[in-house]
Amino acid sequence: MRNFNEKKLVSKLDKILRKEFGTNLAFHEFSAGYGIADLVFAHNFSFSKRNIKRTPLTDFNSLNIFLTLEENKKYNILEIASIFPHLNEKELKNQIKNLISFGYLEKNGDEFKKIININSLSSIQKVIAIEVKLSDHKGGLMQARRYQYFADESYLAILKEAEKNIDIEEFNRHNIGLILFDNKTNTIEIKYPKSNNAICDNSVSLFAKEMMMSQYLVS
Repeated sequence: MRNFNEKKLVSKLDKILRKEFGTNLAFHEFSAGYGIADLVFAHNFSFSKRNIKRTPLTDFNSLNIFLTLEENKKYNILEIASIFPHLNEKELKNQIKNLISFGYLEKNGDEFKKIININSLSSIQKVIAIEVKLSDHKGGLMQARRYQYFADESYLAILKEAEKNIDIEEFNRHNIGLILFDNKTNTIEIKYPKSNNAICDNSVSLFAKEMMMSQYLVS
């Protein structure tokens, strides 16, 4: 145990949980703007490097513009600016330029129109985020709660010997799952979240999926 650390625990959990969650797509130290999760898994995805035909939207402002604009409706620059007053003129034009160059918007004269259907944007059906700690369950719970903004399921993974200090009802109240790792047997016990994650924000979740897809493409 003296040389056992969180990095080694992450490595062990990666191998075990890929099988447990039925996926081979995992990311270490992943961020979608709500902390840095030690492990994130893409569950039930339907893409490969060969069939991804678009550039993922990894700028949240670009993604937000795309999500907000209605399909089959044309906008001029002033109309888009009125929807996103927090973006100055230069920032807005850069975002629109990127969306056009990546094939999400088309320009016809002074008007812009969305040309990709939102339903085709992500092929990842479920995101699972995990905070890994050796014994700090309170800090781990706090971090795992932040991941609920982008993940369908959020967990704290911790050494089984720390279980005696954990109030499982507190985890249930916050709908956070618990993964207990036994270092002697290299086995896990999973206490799943009690219900669907109602905190998950659609645009933040989609941003996380775009980030995952982008990282997958360069891996």
